[in-house]
Amino acid sequence: MSHRRSPVGSLPGRWSIPLALTLASLLTGCGGPLEADVPAHRSSESEPHPLVNPVAPAAPMHESIADTVLCDAERCAGMEPGRSVSAAALYRTGKHGRGTNTQLPIPQNLQLADIDADGFSDFVQFSSNKLFVSKTDFNKTGILHLYANRPIKRVLLGDFSGGGSDQTCTITDDNALACYGVSPDRRELWWWFTQGSFLGDNEDAIVADFDNDGRDDVLVYPRGGGAYRMYSIKGSYFFNPTPSFNAGNLGTAASGLQLRAGDFNGDGRDDLMIINGYRQVIYYVSVWDGTYHTFWWAFSSASGFVGVDDQVTVARIDDNASDDFVLRNKVTGSTRFHRMDYNGGYPPAITYPGLGQISAAGNSQIFWGYMHGSLSEPGAYWRDDAMVYEQGWNGFARADARWDGSQLTYWWTYNQYAPNNHTGWASFSAKPWLLLKCKFSDIATTPQTDQFYRDLMYSALVPYWREVSYGSWDLSGSTVKDGWYTMSITNAAWSQSTVSRWDRVGYCMNAYGGSTAGYVNVIGLVNGEGDAGNHGGRVLATPNSSNSTFLAHETGHTFGWWDHSFDDTTRKNSDWSAPGEYFDYWDIMSAMAVYGFSHPQGVLAGPEMNAPYRTKQSFIPAHRQTRLVPATSYQTWRSNIAALNRPEANGPLMVRIGNDDANYYTIEYRMPSGWDQGIPRATVLVHRVTNGISVLITANGGPERLVGSTSSYPLGGRTFSVTVNAFAGAGYTADVSVTY
Repeated sequence: MSHRRSPVGSLPGRWSIPLALTLASLLTGCGGPLEADVPAHRSSESEPHPLVNPVAPAAPMHESIADTVLCDAERCAGMEPGRSVSAAALYRTGKHGRGTNTQLPIPQNLQLADIDADGFSDFVQFSSNKLFVSKTDFNKTGILHLYANRPIKRVLLGDFSGGGSDQTCTITDDNALACYGVSPDRRELWWWFTQGSFLGDNEDAIVADFDNDGRDDVLVYPRGGGAYRMYSIKGSYFFNPTPSFNAGNLGTAASGLQLRAGDFNGDGRDDLMIINGYRQVIYYVSVWDGTYHTFWWAFSSASGFVGVDDQVTVARIDDNASDDFVLRNKVTGSTRFHRMDYNGGYPPAITYPGLGQISAAGNSQIFWGYMHGSLSEPGAYWRDDAMVYEQGWNGFARADARWDGSQLTYWWTYNQYAPNNHTGWASFSAKPWLLLKCKFSDIATTPQTDQFYRDLMYSALVPYWREVSYGSWDLSGSTVKDGWYTMSITNAAWSQSTVSRWDRVGYCMNAYGGSTAGYVNVIGLVNGEGDAGNHGGRVLATPNSSNSTFLAHETGHTFGWWDHSFDDTTRKNSDWSAPGEYFDYWDIMSAMAVYGFSHPQGVLAGPEMNAPYRTKQSFIPAHRQTRLVPATSYQTWRSNIAALNRPEANGPLMVRIGNDDANYYTIEYRMPSGWDQGIPRATVLVHRVTNGISVLITANGGPERLVGSTSSYPLGGRTFSVTVNAFAGAGYTADVSVTY
């Protein structure tokens, strides 16, 4: 049964989703600081936000070259007048992600980029409309996630702001290109701007700084051949055709070309190499010729220089400011390093440093990032680290660029499975609602403005269900009718016990008179107090119950026919409720007796949904669940588990103990953030699920299971125990042991 009740146990919290952006002072490549005053974000806002980036750690400097121009007069001739290239300028290209090249995808929808502005390469992975970012450390420490408005076709990564780290631009199936920058706490992506995509499905794109303004550009070309185009951000937002761009000696792209970008001459400006059908390396220098940003042909290698099975990548191999290129045979694992020099048509091999401990496994590819950090050793400043993706086990063999005391080399660091968030999630589904506002025939007042109710839907209910479903359920197509429809019934007559809740919403629908086809169901908001809740999927709300927590709970009944959640006590919320009903303060299906917080709209919001109820709609995929089945002897399982609202974290989102679908326990980790920010503290929770009903276990020192606690539970005539070992300081995980 649904209900209407005053909030019990609700706690105020700080809303962590940004409503106003505070701009750090960042210099663009040539345009000075971005605007410092940022308008407050509203759901109806159409103006984009100037990008926010935290200040990145200072680049380590070699004193002898920190202020030295790194090119002679001849090589500088192609640069824009008035610009010199220093080691500080080269820090960006030498130690950060190289940007997207759609011809060089890492398997499993992965890319490498510095998303959190800490100077290290991160893993970026997408699936449907979900994007996950984690560190490249052994634990794949979680950083942030993003749920796009539509399924993602492509992701472009690059330093488009000139701030020294990478921004994230998604291209969705409706051809919208939305760009995001990292929040100051580096835990979220904040919307920057949205525009139409300039990249067709039949086109490739390569991201690099071709016009030498300190910001990455996007070079676009048809995969089957055609004209080159280039796009840049020159102001605070929006990609537009790059001013004064001319393809120059590039001419027109032929079918089947491979393009790679790199600063091959060390002037701080990215150049191009092309591998054609004759398997030649063709080198084009990026220049400013006095009129255009363009490309000059430098040389072509001998035919067949690139092997048939060779993967071509770009990296800093030796200890200088110039990029090199790498040929790795994807079948055998044989790897060769080369400098971009003519050398009679055979670009010279780099024999020092050698391959060191870079994986030589066959059936593999090599990718490059910056992971080793600012070590005080020769070669630590310029050189890239190797990530060999071994197809046989879908993992990376990482080898860092190091100094062994006498020479430059590569040291094997570890092997790790690749992040595994690229499949298995619930499909993206539209879930639109129709929200109607209706007056009683004897009450003329309107409790709130039309904007209030639009915000209630689009700034609260839509993002709430997007987060709870891990991006799978989309309510953005909902309709909120402005204005009020007058019903043919008084408040007193409407409140009679002979009138069902279904019919109470029906009076509002009749006053509206329009079609309700195509919607999940109807939310009827009335302008007087009385009954509120859910009947047959219809949701009824009054002025006092017009808040996010109540509507999320009641729409939850409609969406999944989720029942209420319980705890294991005998206490009762009211005369008509069952023992323990509504006492899982951490679960939306116990509303209104929950740990909520004050939404910026001024209404109660949160919390999220517990793990067992999320699995009823397959929100948590099988690969993010761990199932422990009791055996004849005791076993101990120990692992990190991810916070329930942080799917970018490494580890299962839910641990289940028991093989009987009608009787099992679950373990979950909750953190006070996002829609859970009203909960008191980080905690592990244990639930028992009996015939589909979730019961929070309070016995044995619960319901909160904090660090150092051990508690035992009966199951099938035996017992199992749960020990909370630690909560991670970063990465949103809890270290938990289960003896079963």
